[in-house]
Amino acid sequence: MSQILVSVRRIRLAVLLMFFSIVIGALGYVLIEGYTWGEAFYMSIITVATVGFGEVNPLGPMGRLFTSLLIIFNIGLFAYGISTLTSIFAEGGLAKLIKNYRMNAEIAALQGHIIICGYGRHATEVTRELAKQGIRFVVVENQNEKLDNLRRDTEYLYVEGDATQDTVLEEAGIHRARCLVVTLPNDSDNLFVVLSARQINPGLRIISRASNHADEIKIRRAGADHTVVPEQIGGFYMATLANNPELVEFFTLLSTLRHSSVAFEEVAVNDMQASFVGRTLAETGVAAAARVSIIAMRDPAGEFHLNPLPDTLLAGGWRLVLLGNQDQIREFCQKTMK
Repeated sequence: MSQILVSVRRIRLAVLLMFFSIVIGALGYVLIEGYTWGEAFYMSIITVATVGFGEVNPLGPMGRLFTSLLIIFNIGLFAYGISTLTSIFAEGGLAKLIKNYRMNAEIAALQGHIIICGYGRHATEVTRELAKQGIRFVVVENQNEKLDNLRRDTEYLYVEGDATQDTVLEEAGIHRARCLVVTLPNDSDNLFVVLSARQINPGLRIISRASNHADEIKIRRAGADHTVVPEQIGGFYMATLANNPELVEFFTLLSTLRHSSVAFEEVAVNDMQASFVGRTLAETGVAAAARVSIIAMRDPAGEFHLNPLPDTLLAGGWRLVLLGNQDQIREFCQKTMK
């Protein structure tokens, strides 16, 4: 459960307990002493608060007994309410609560976002790249140290909680998300999150980290669309670096340059304007106009066709893989998308 929900529930309980105590006190004075509701309410307030003011009207034996019991009952009750409110609002608690409330409201309004489970080394790189591309995402984390890093060093949206719990994933908006990235350090946790997420949102794209090939197979069986084994990628990278260092440097530029606006984008032909569908790349001419490179096309079966020729037809069900900077890709989408 997130900290804001805990704080809201504590405030709600404290206010309800204080309100309940005051109402019971006022009702007792009306029934026992015959006070008016205004007098009874005032008497109940000063009794519960133990401020020591005088009685509104002289009390009879039953009224004094009721007042004594009310004071004893409310010493702990009222103290709990005051201490709860004080602990939450003191030392910046109010500002933190308001900030968390606004963040939860932002998360609740997200549609088609990405959820990242865990905020370790790999997730840090993922969030940095997504932030660079302007893609909305939510981080799910439950370790205090990593949560402190999120609060101190970033403006990312996050949910405090255990990603293996369905309620936490739902709080992150899994029903409305388009992709889930699981980067927890333990493969058993990754497997559990993938399995739960697939059941909650069958149409979700799920990408999971795996430590070895055996766990990679299990995670895919659980429902992951893609798995990443960091050691395997690192080995491939080092081997390619030994053989083709210039090529690796180019891809490093694309993937790790912090201030670079270079990005890849995949768009569906079905989402393009009707005037483009059924025509060839050369006939549309939009790639040249937007100054993007169409480096591949993916057919409905999922197979990629690299470097499509100018006479390649834009057919329904196909997807285009674009390479360019953010402005170029944005211009392409403005000129072609519905």
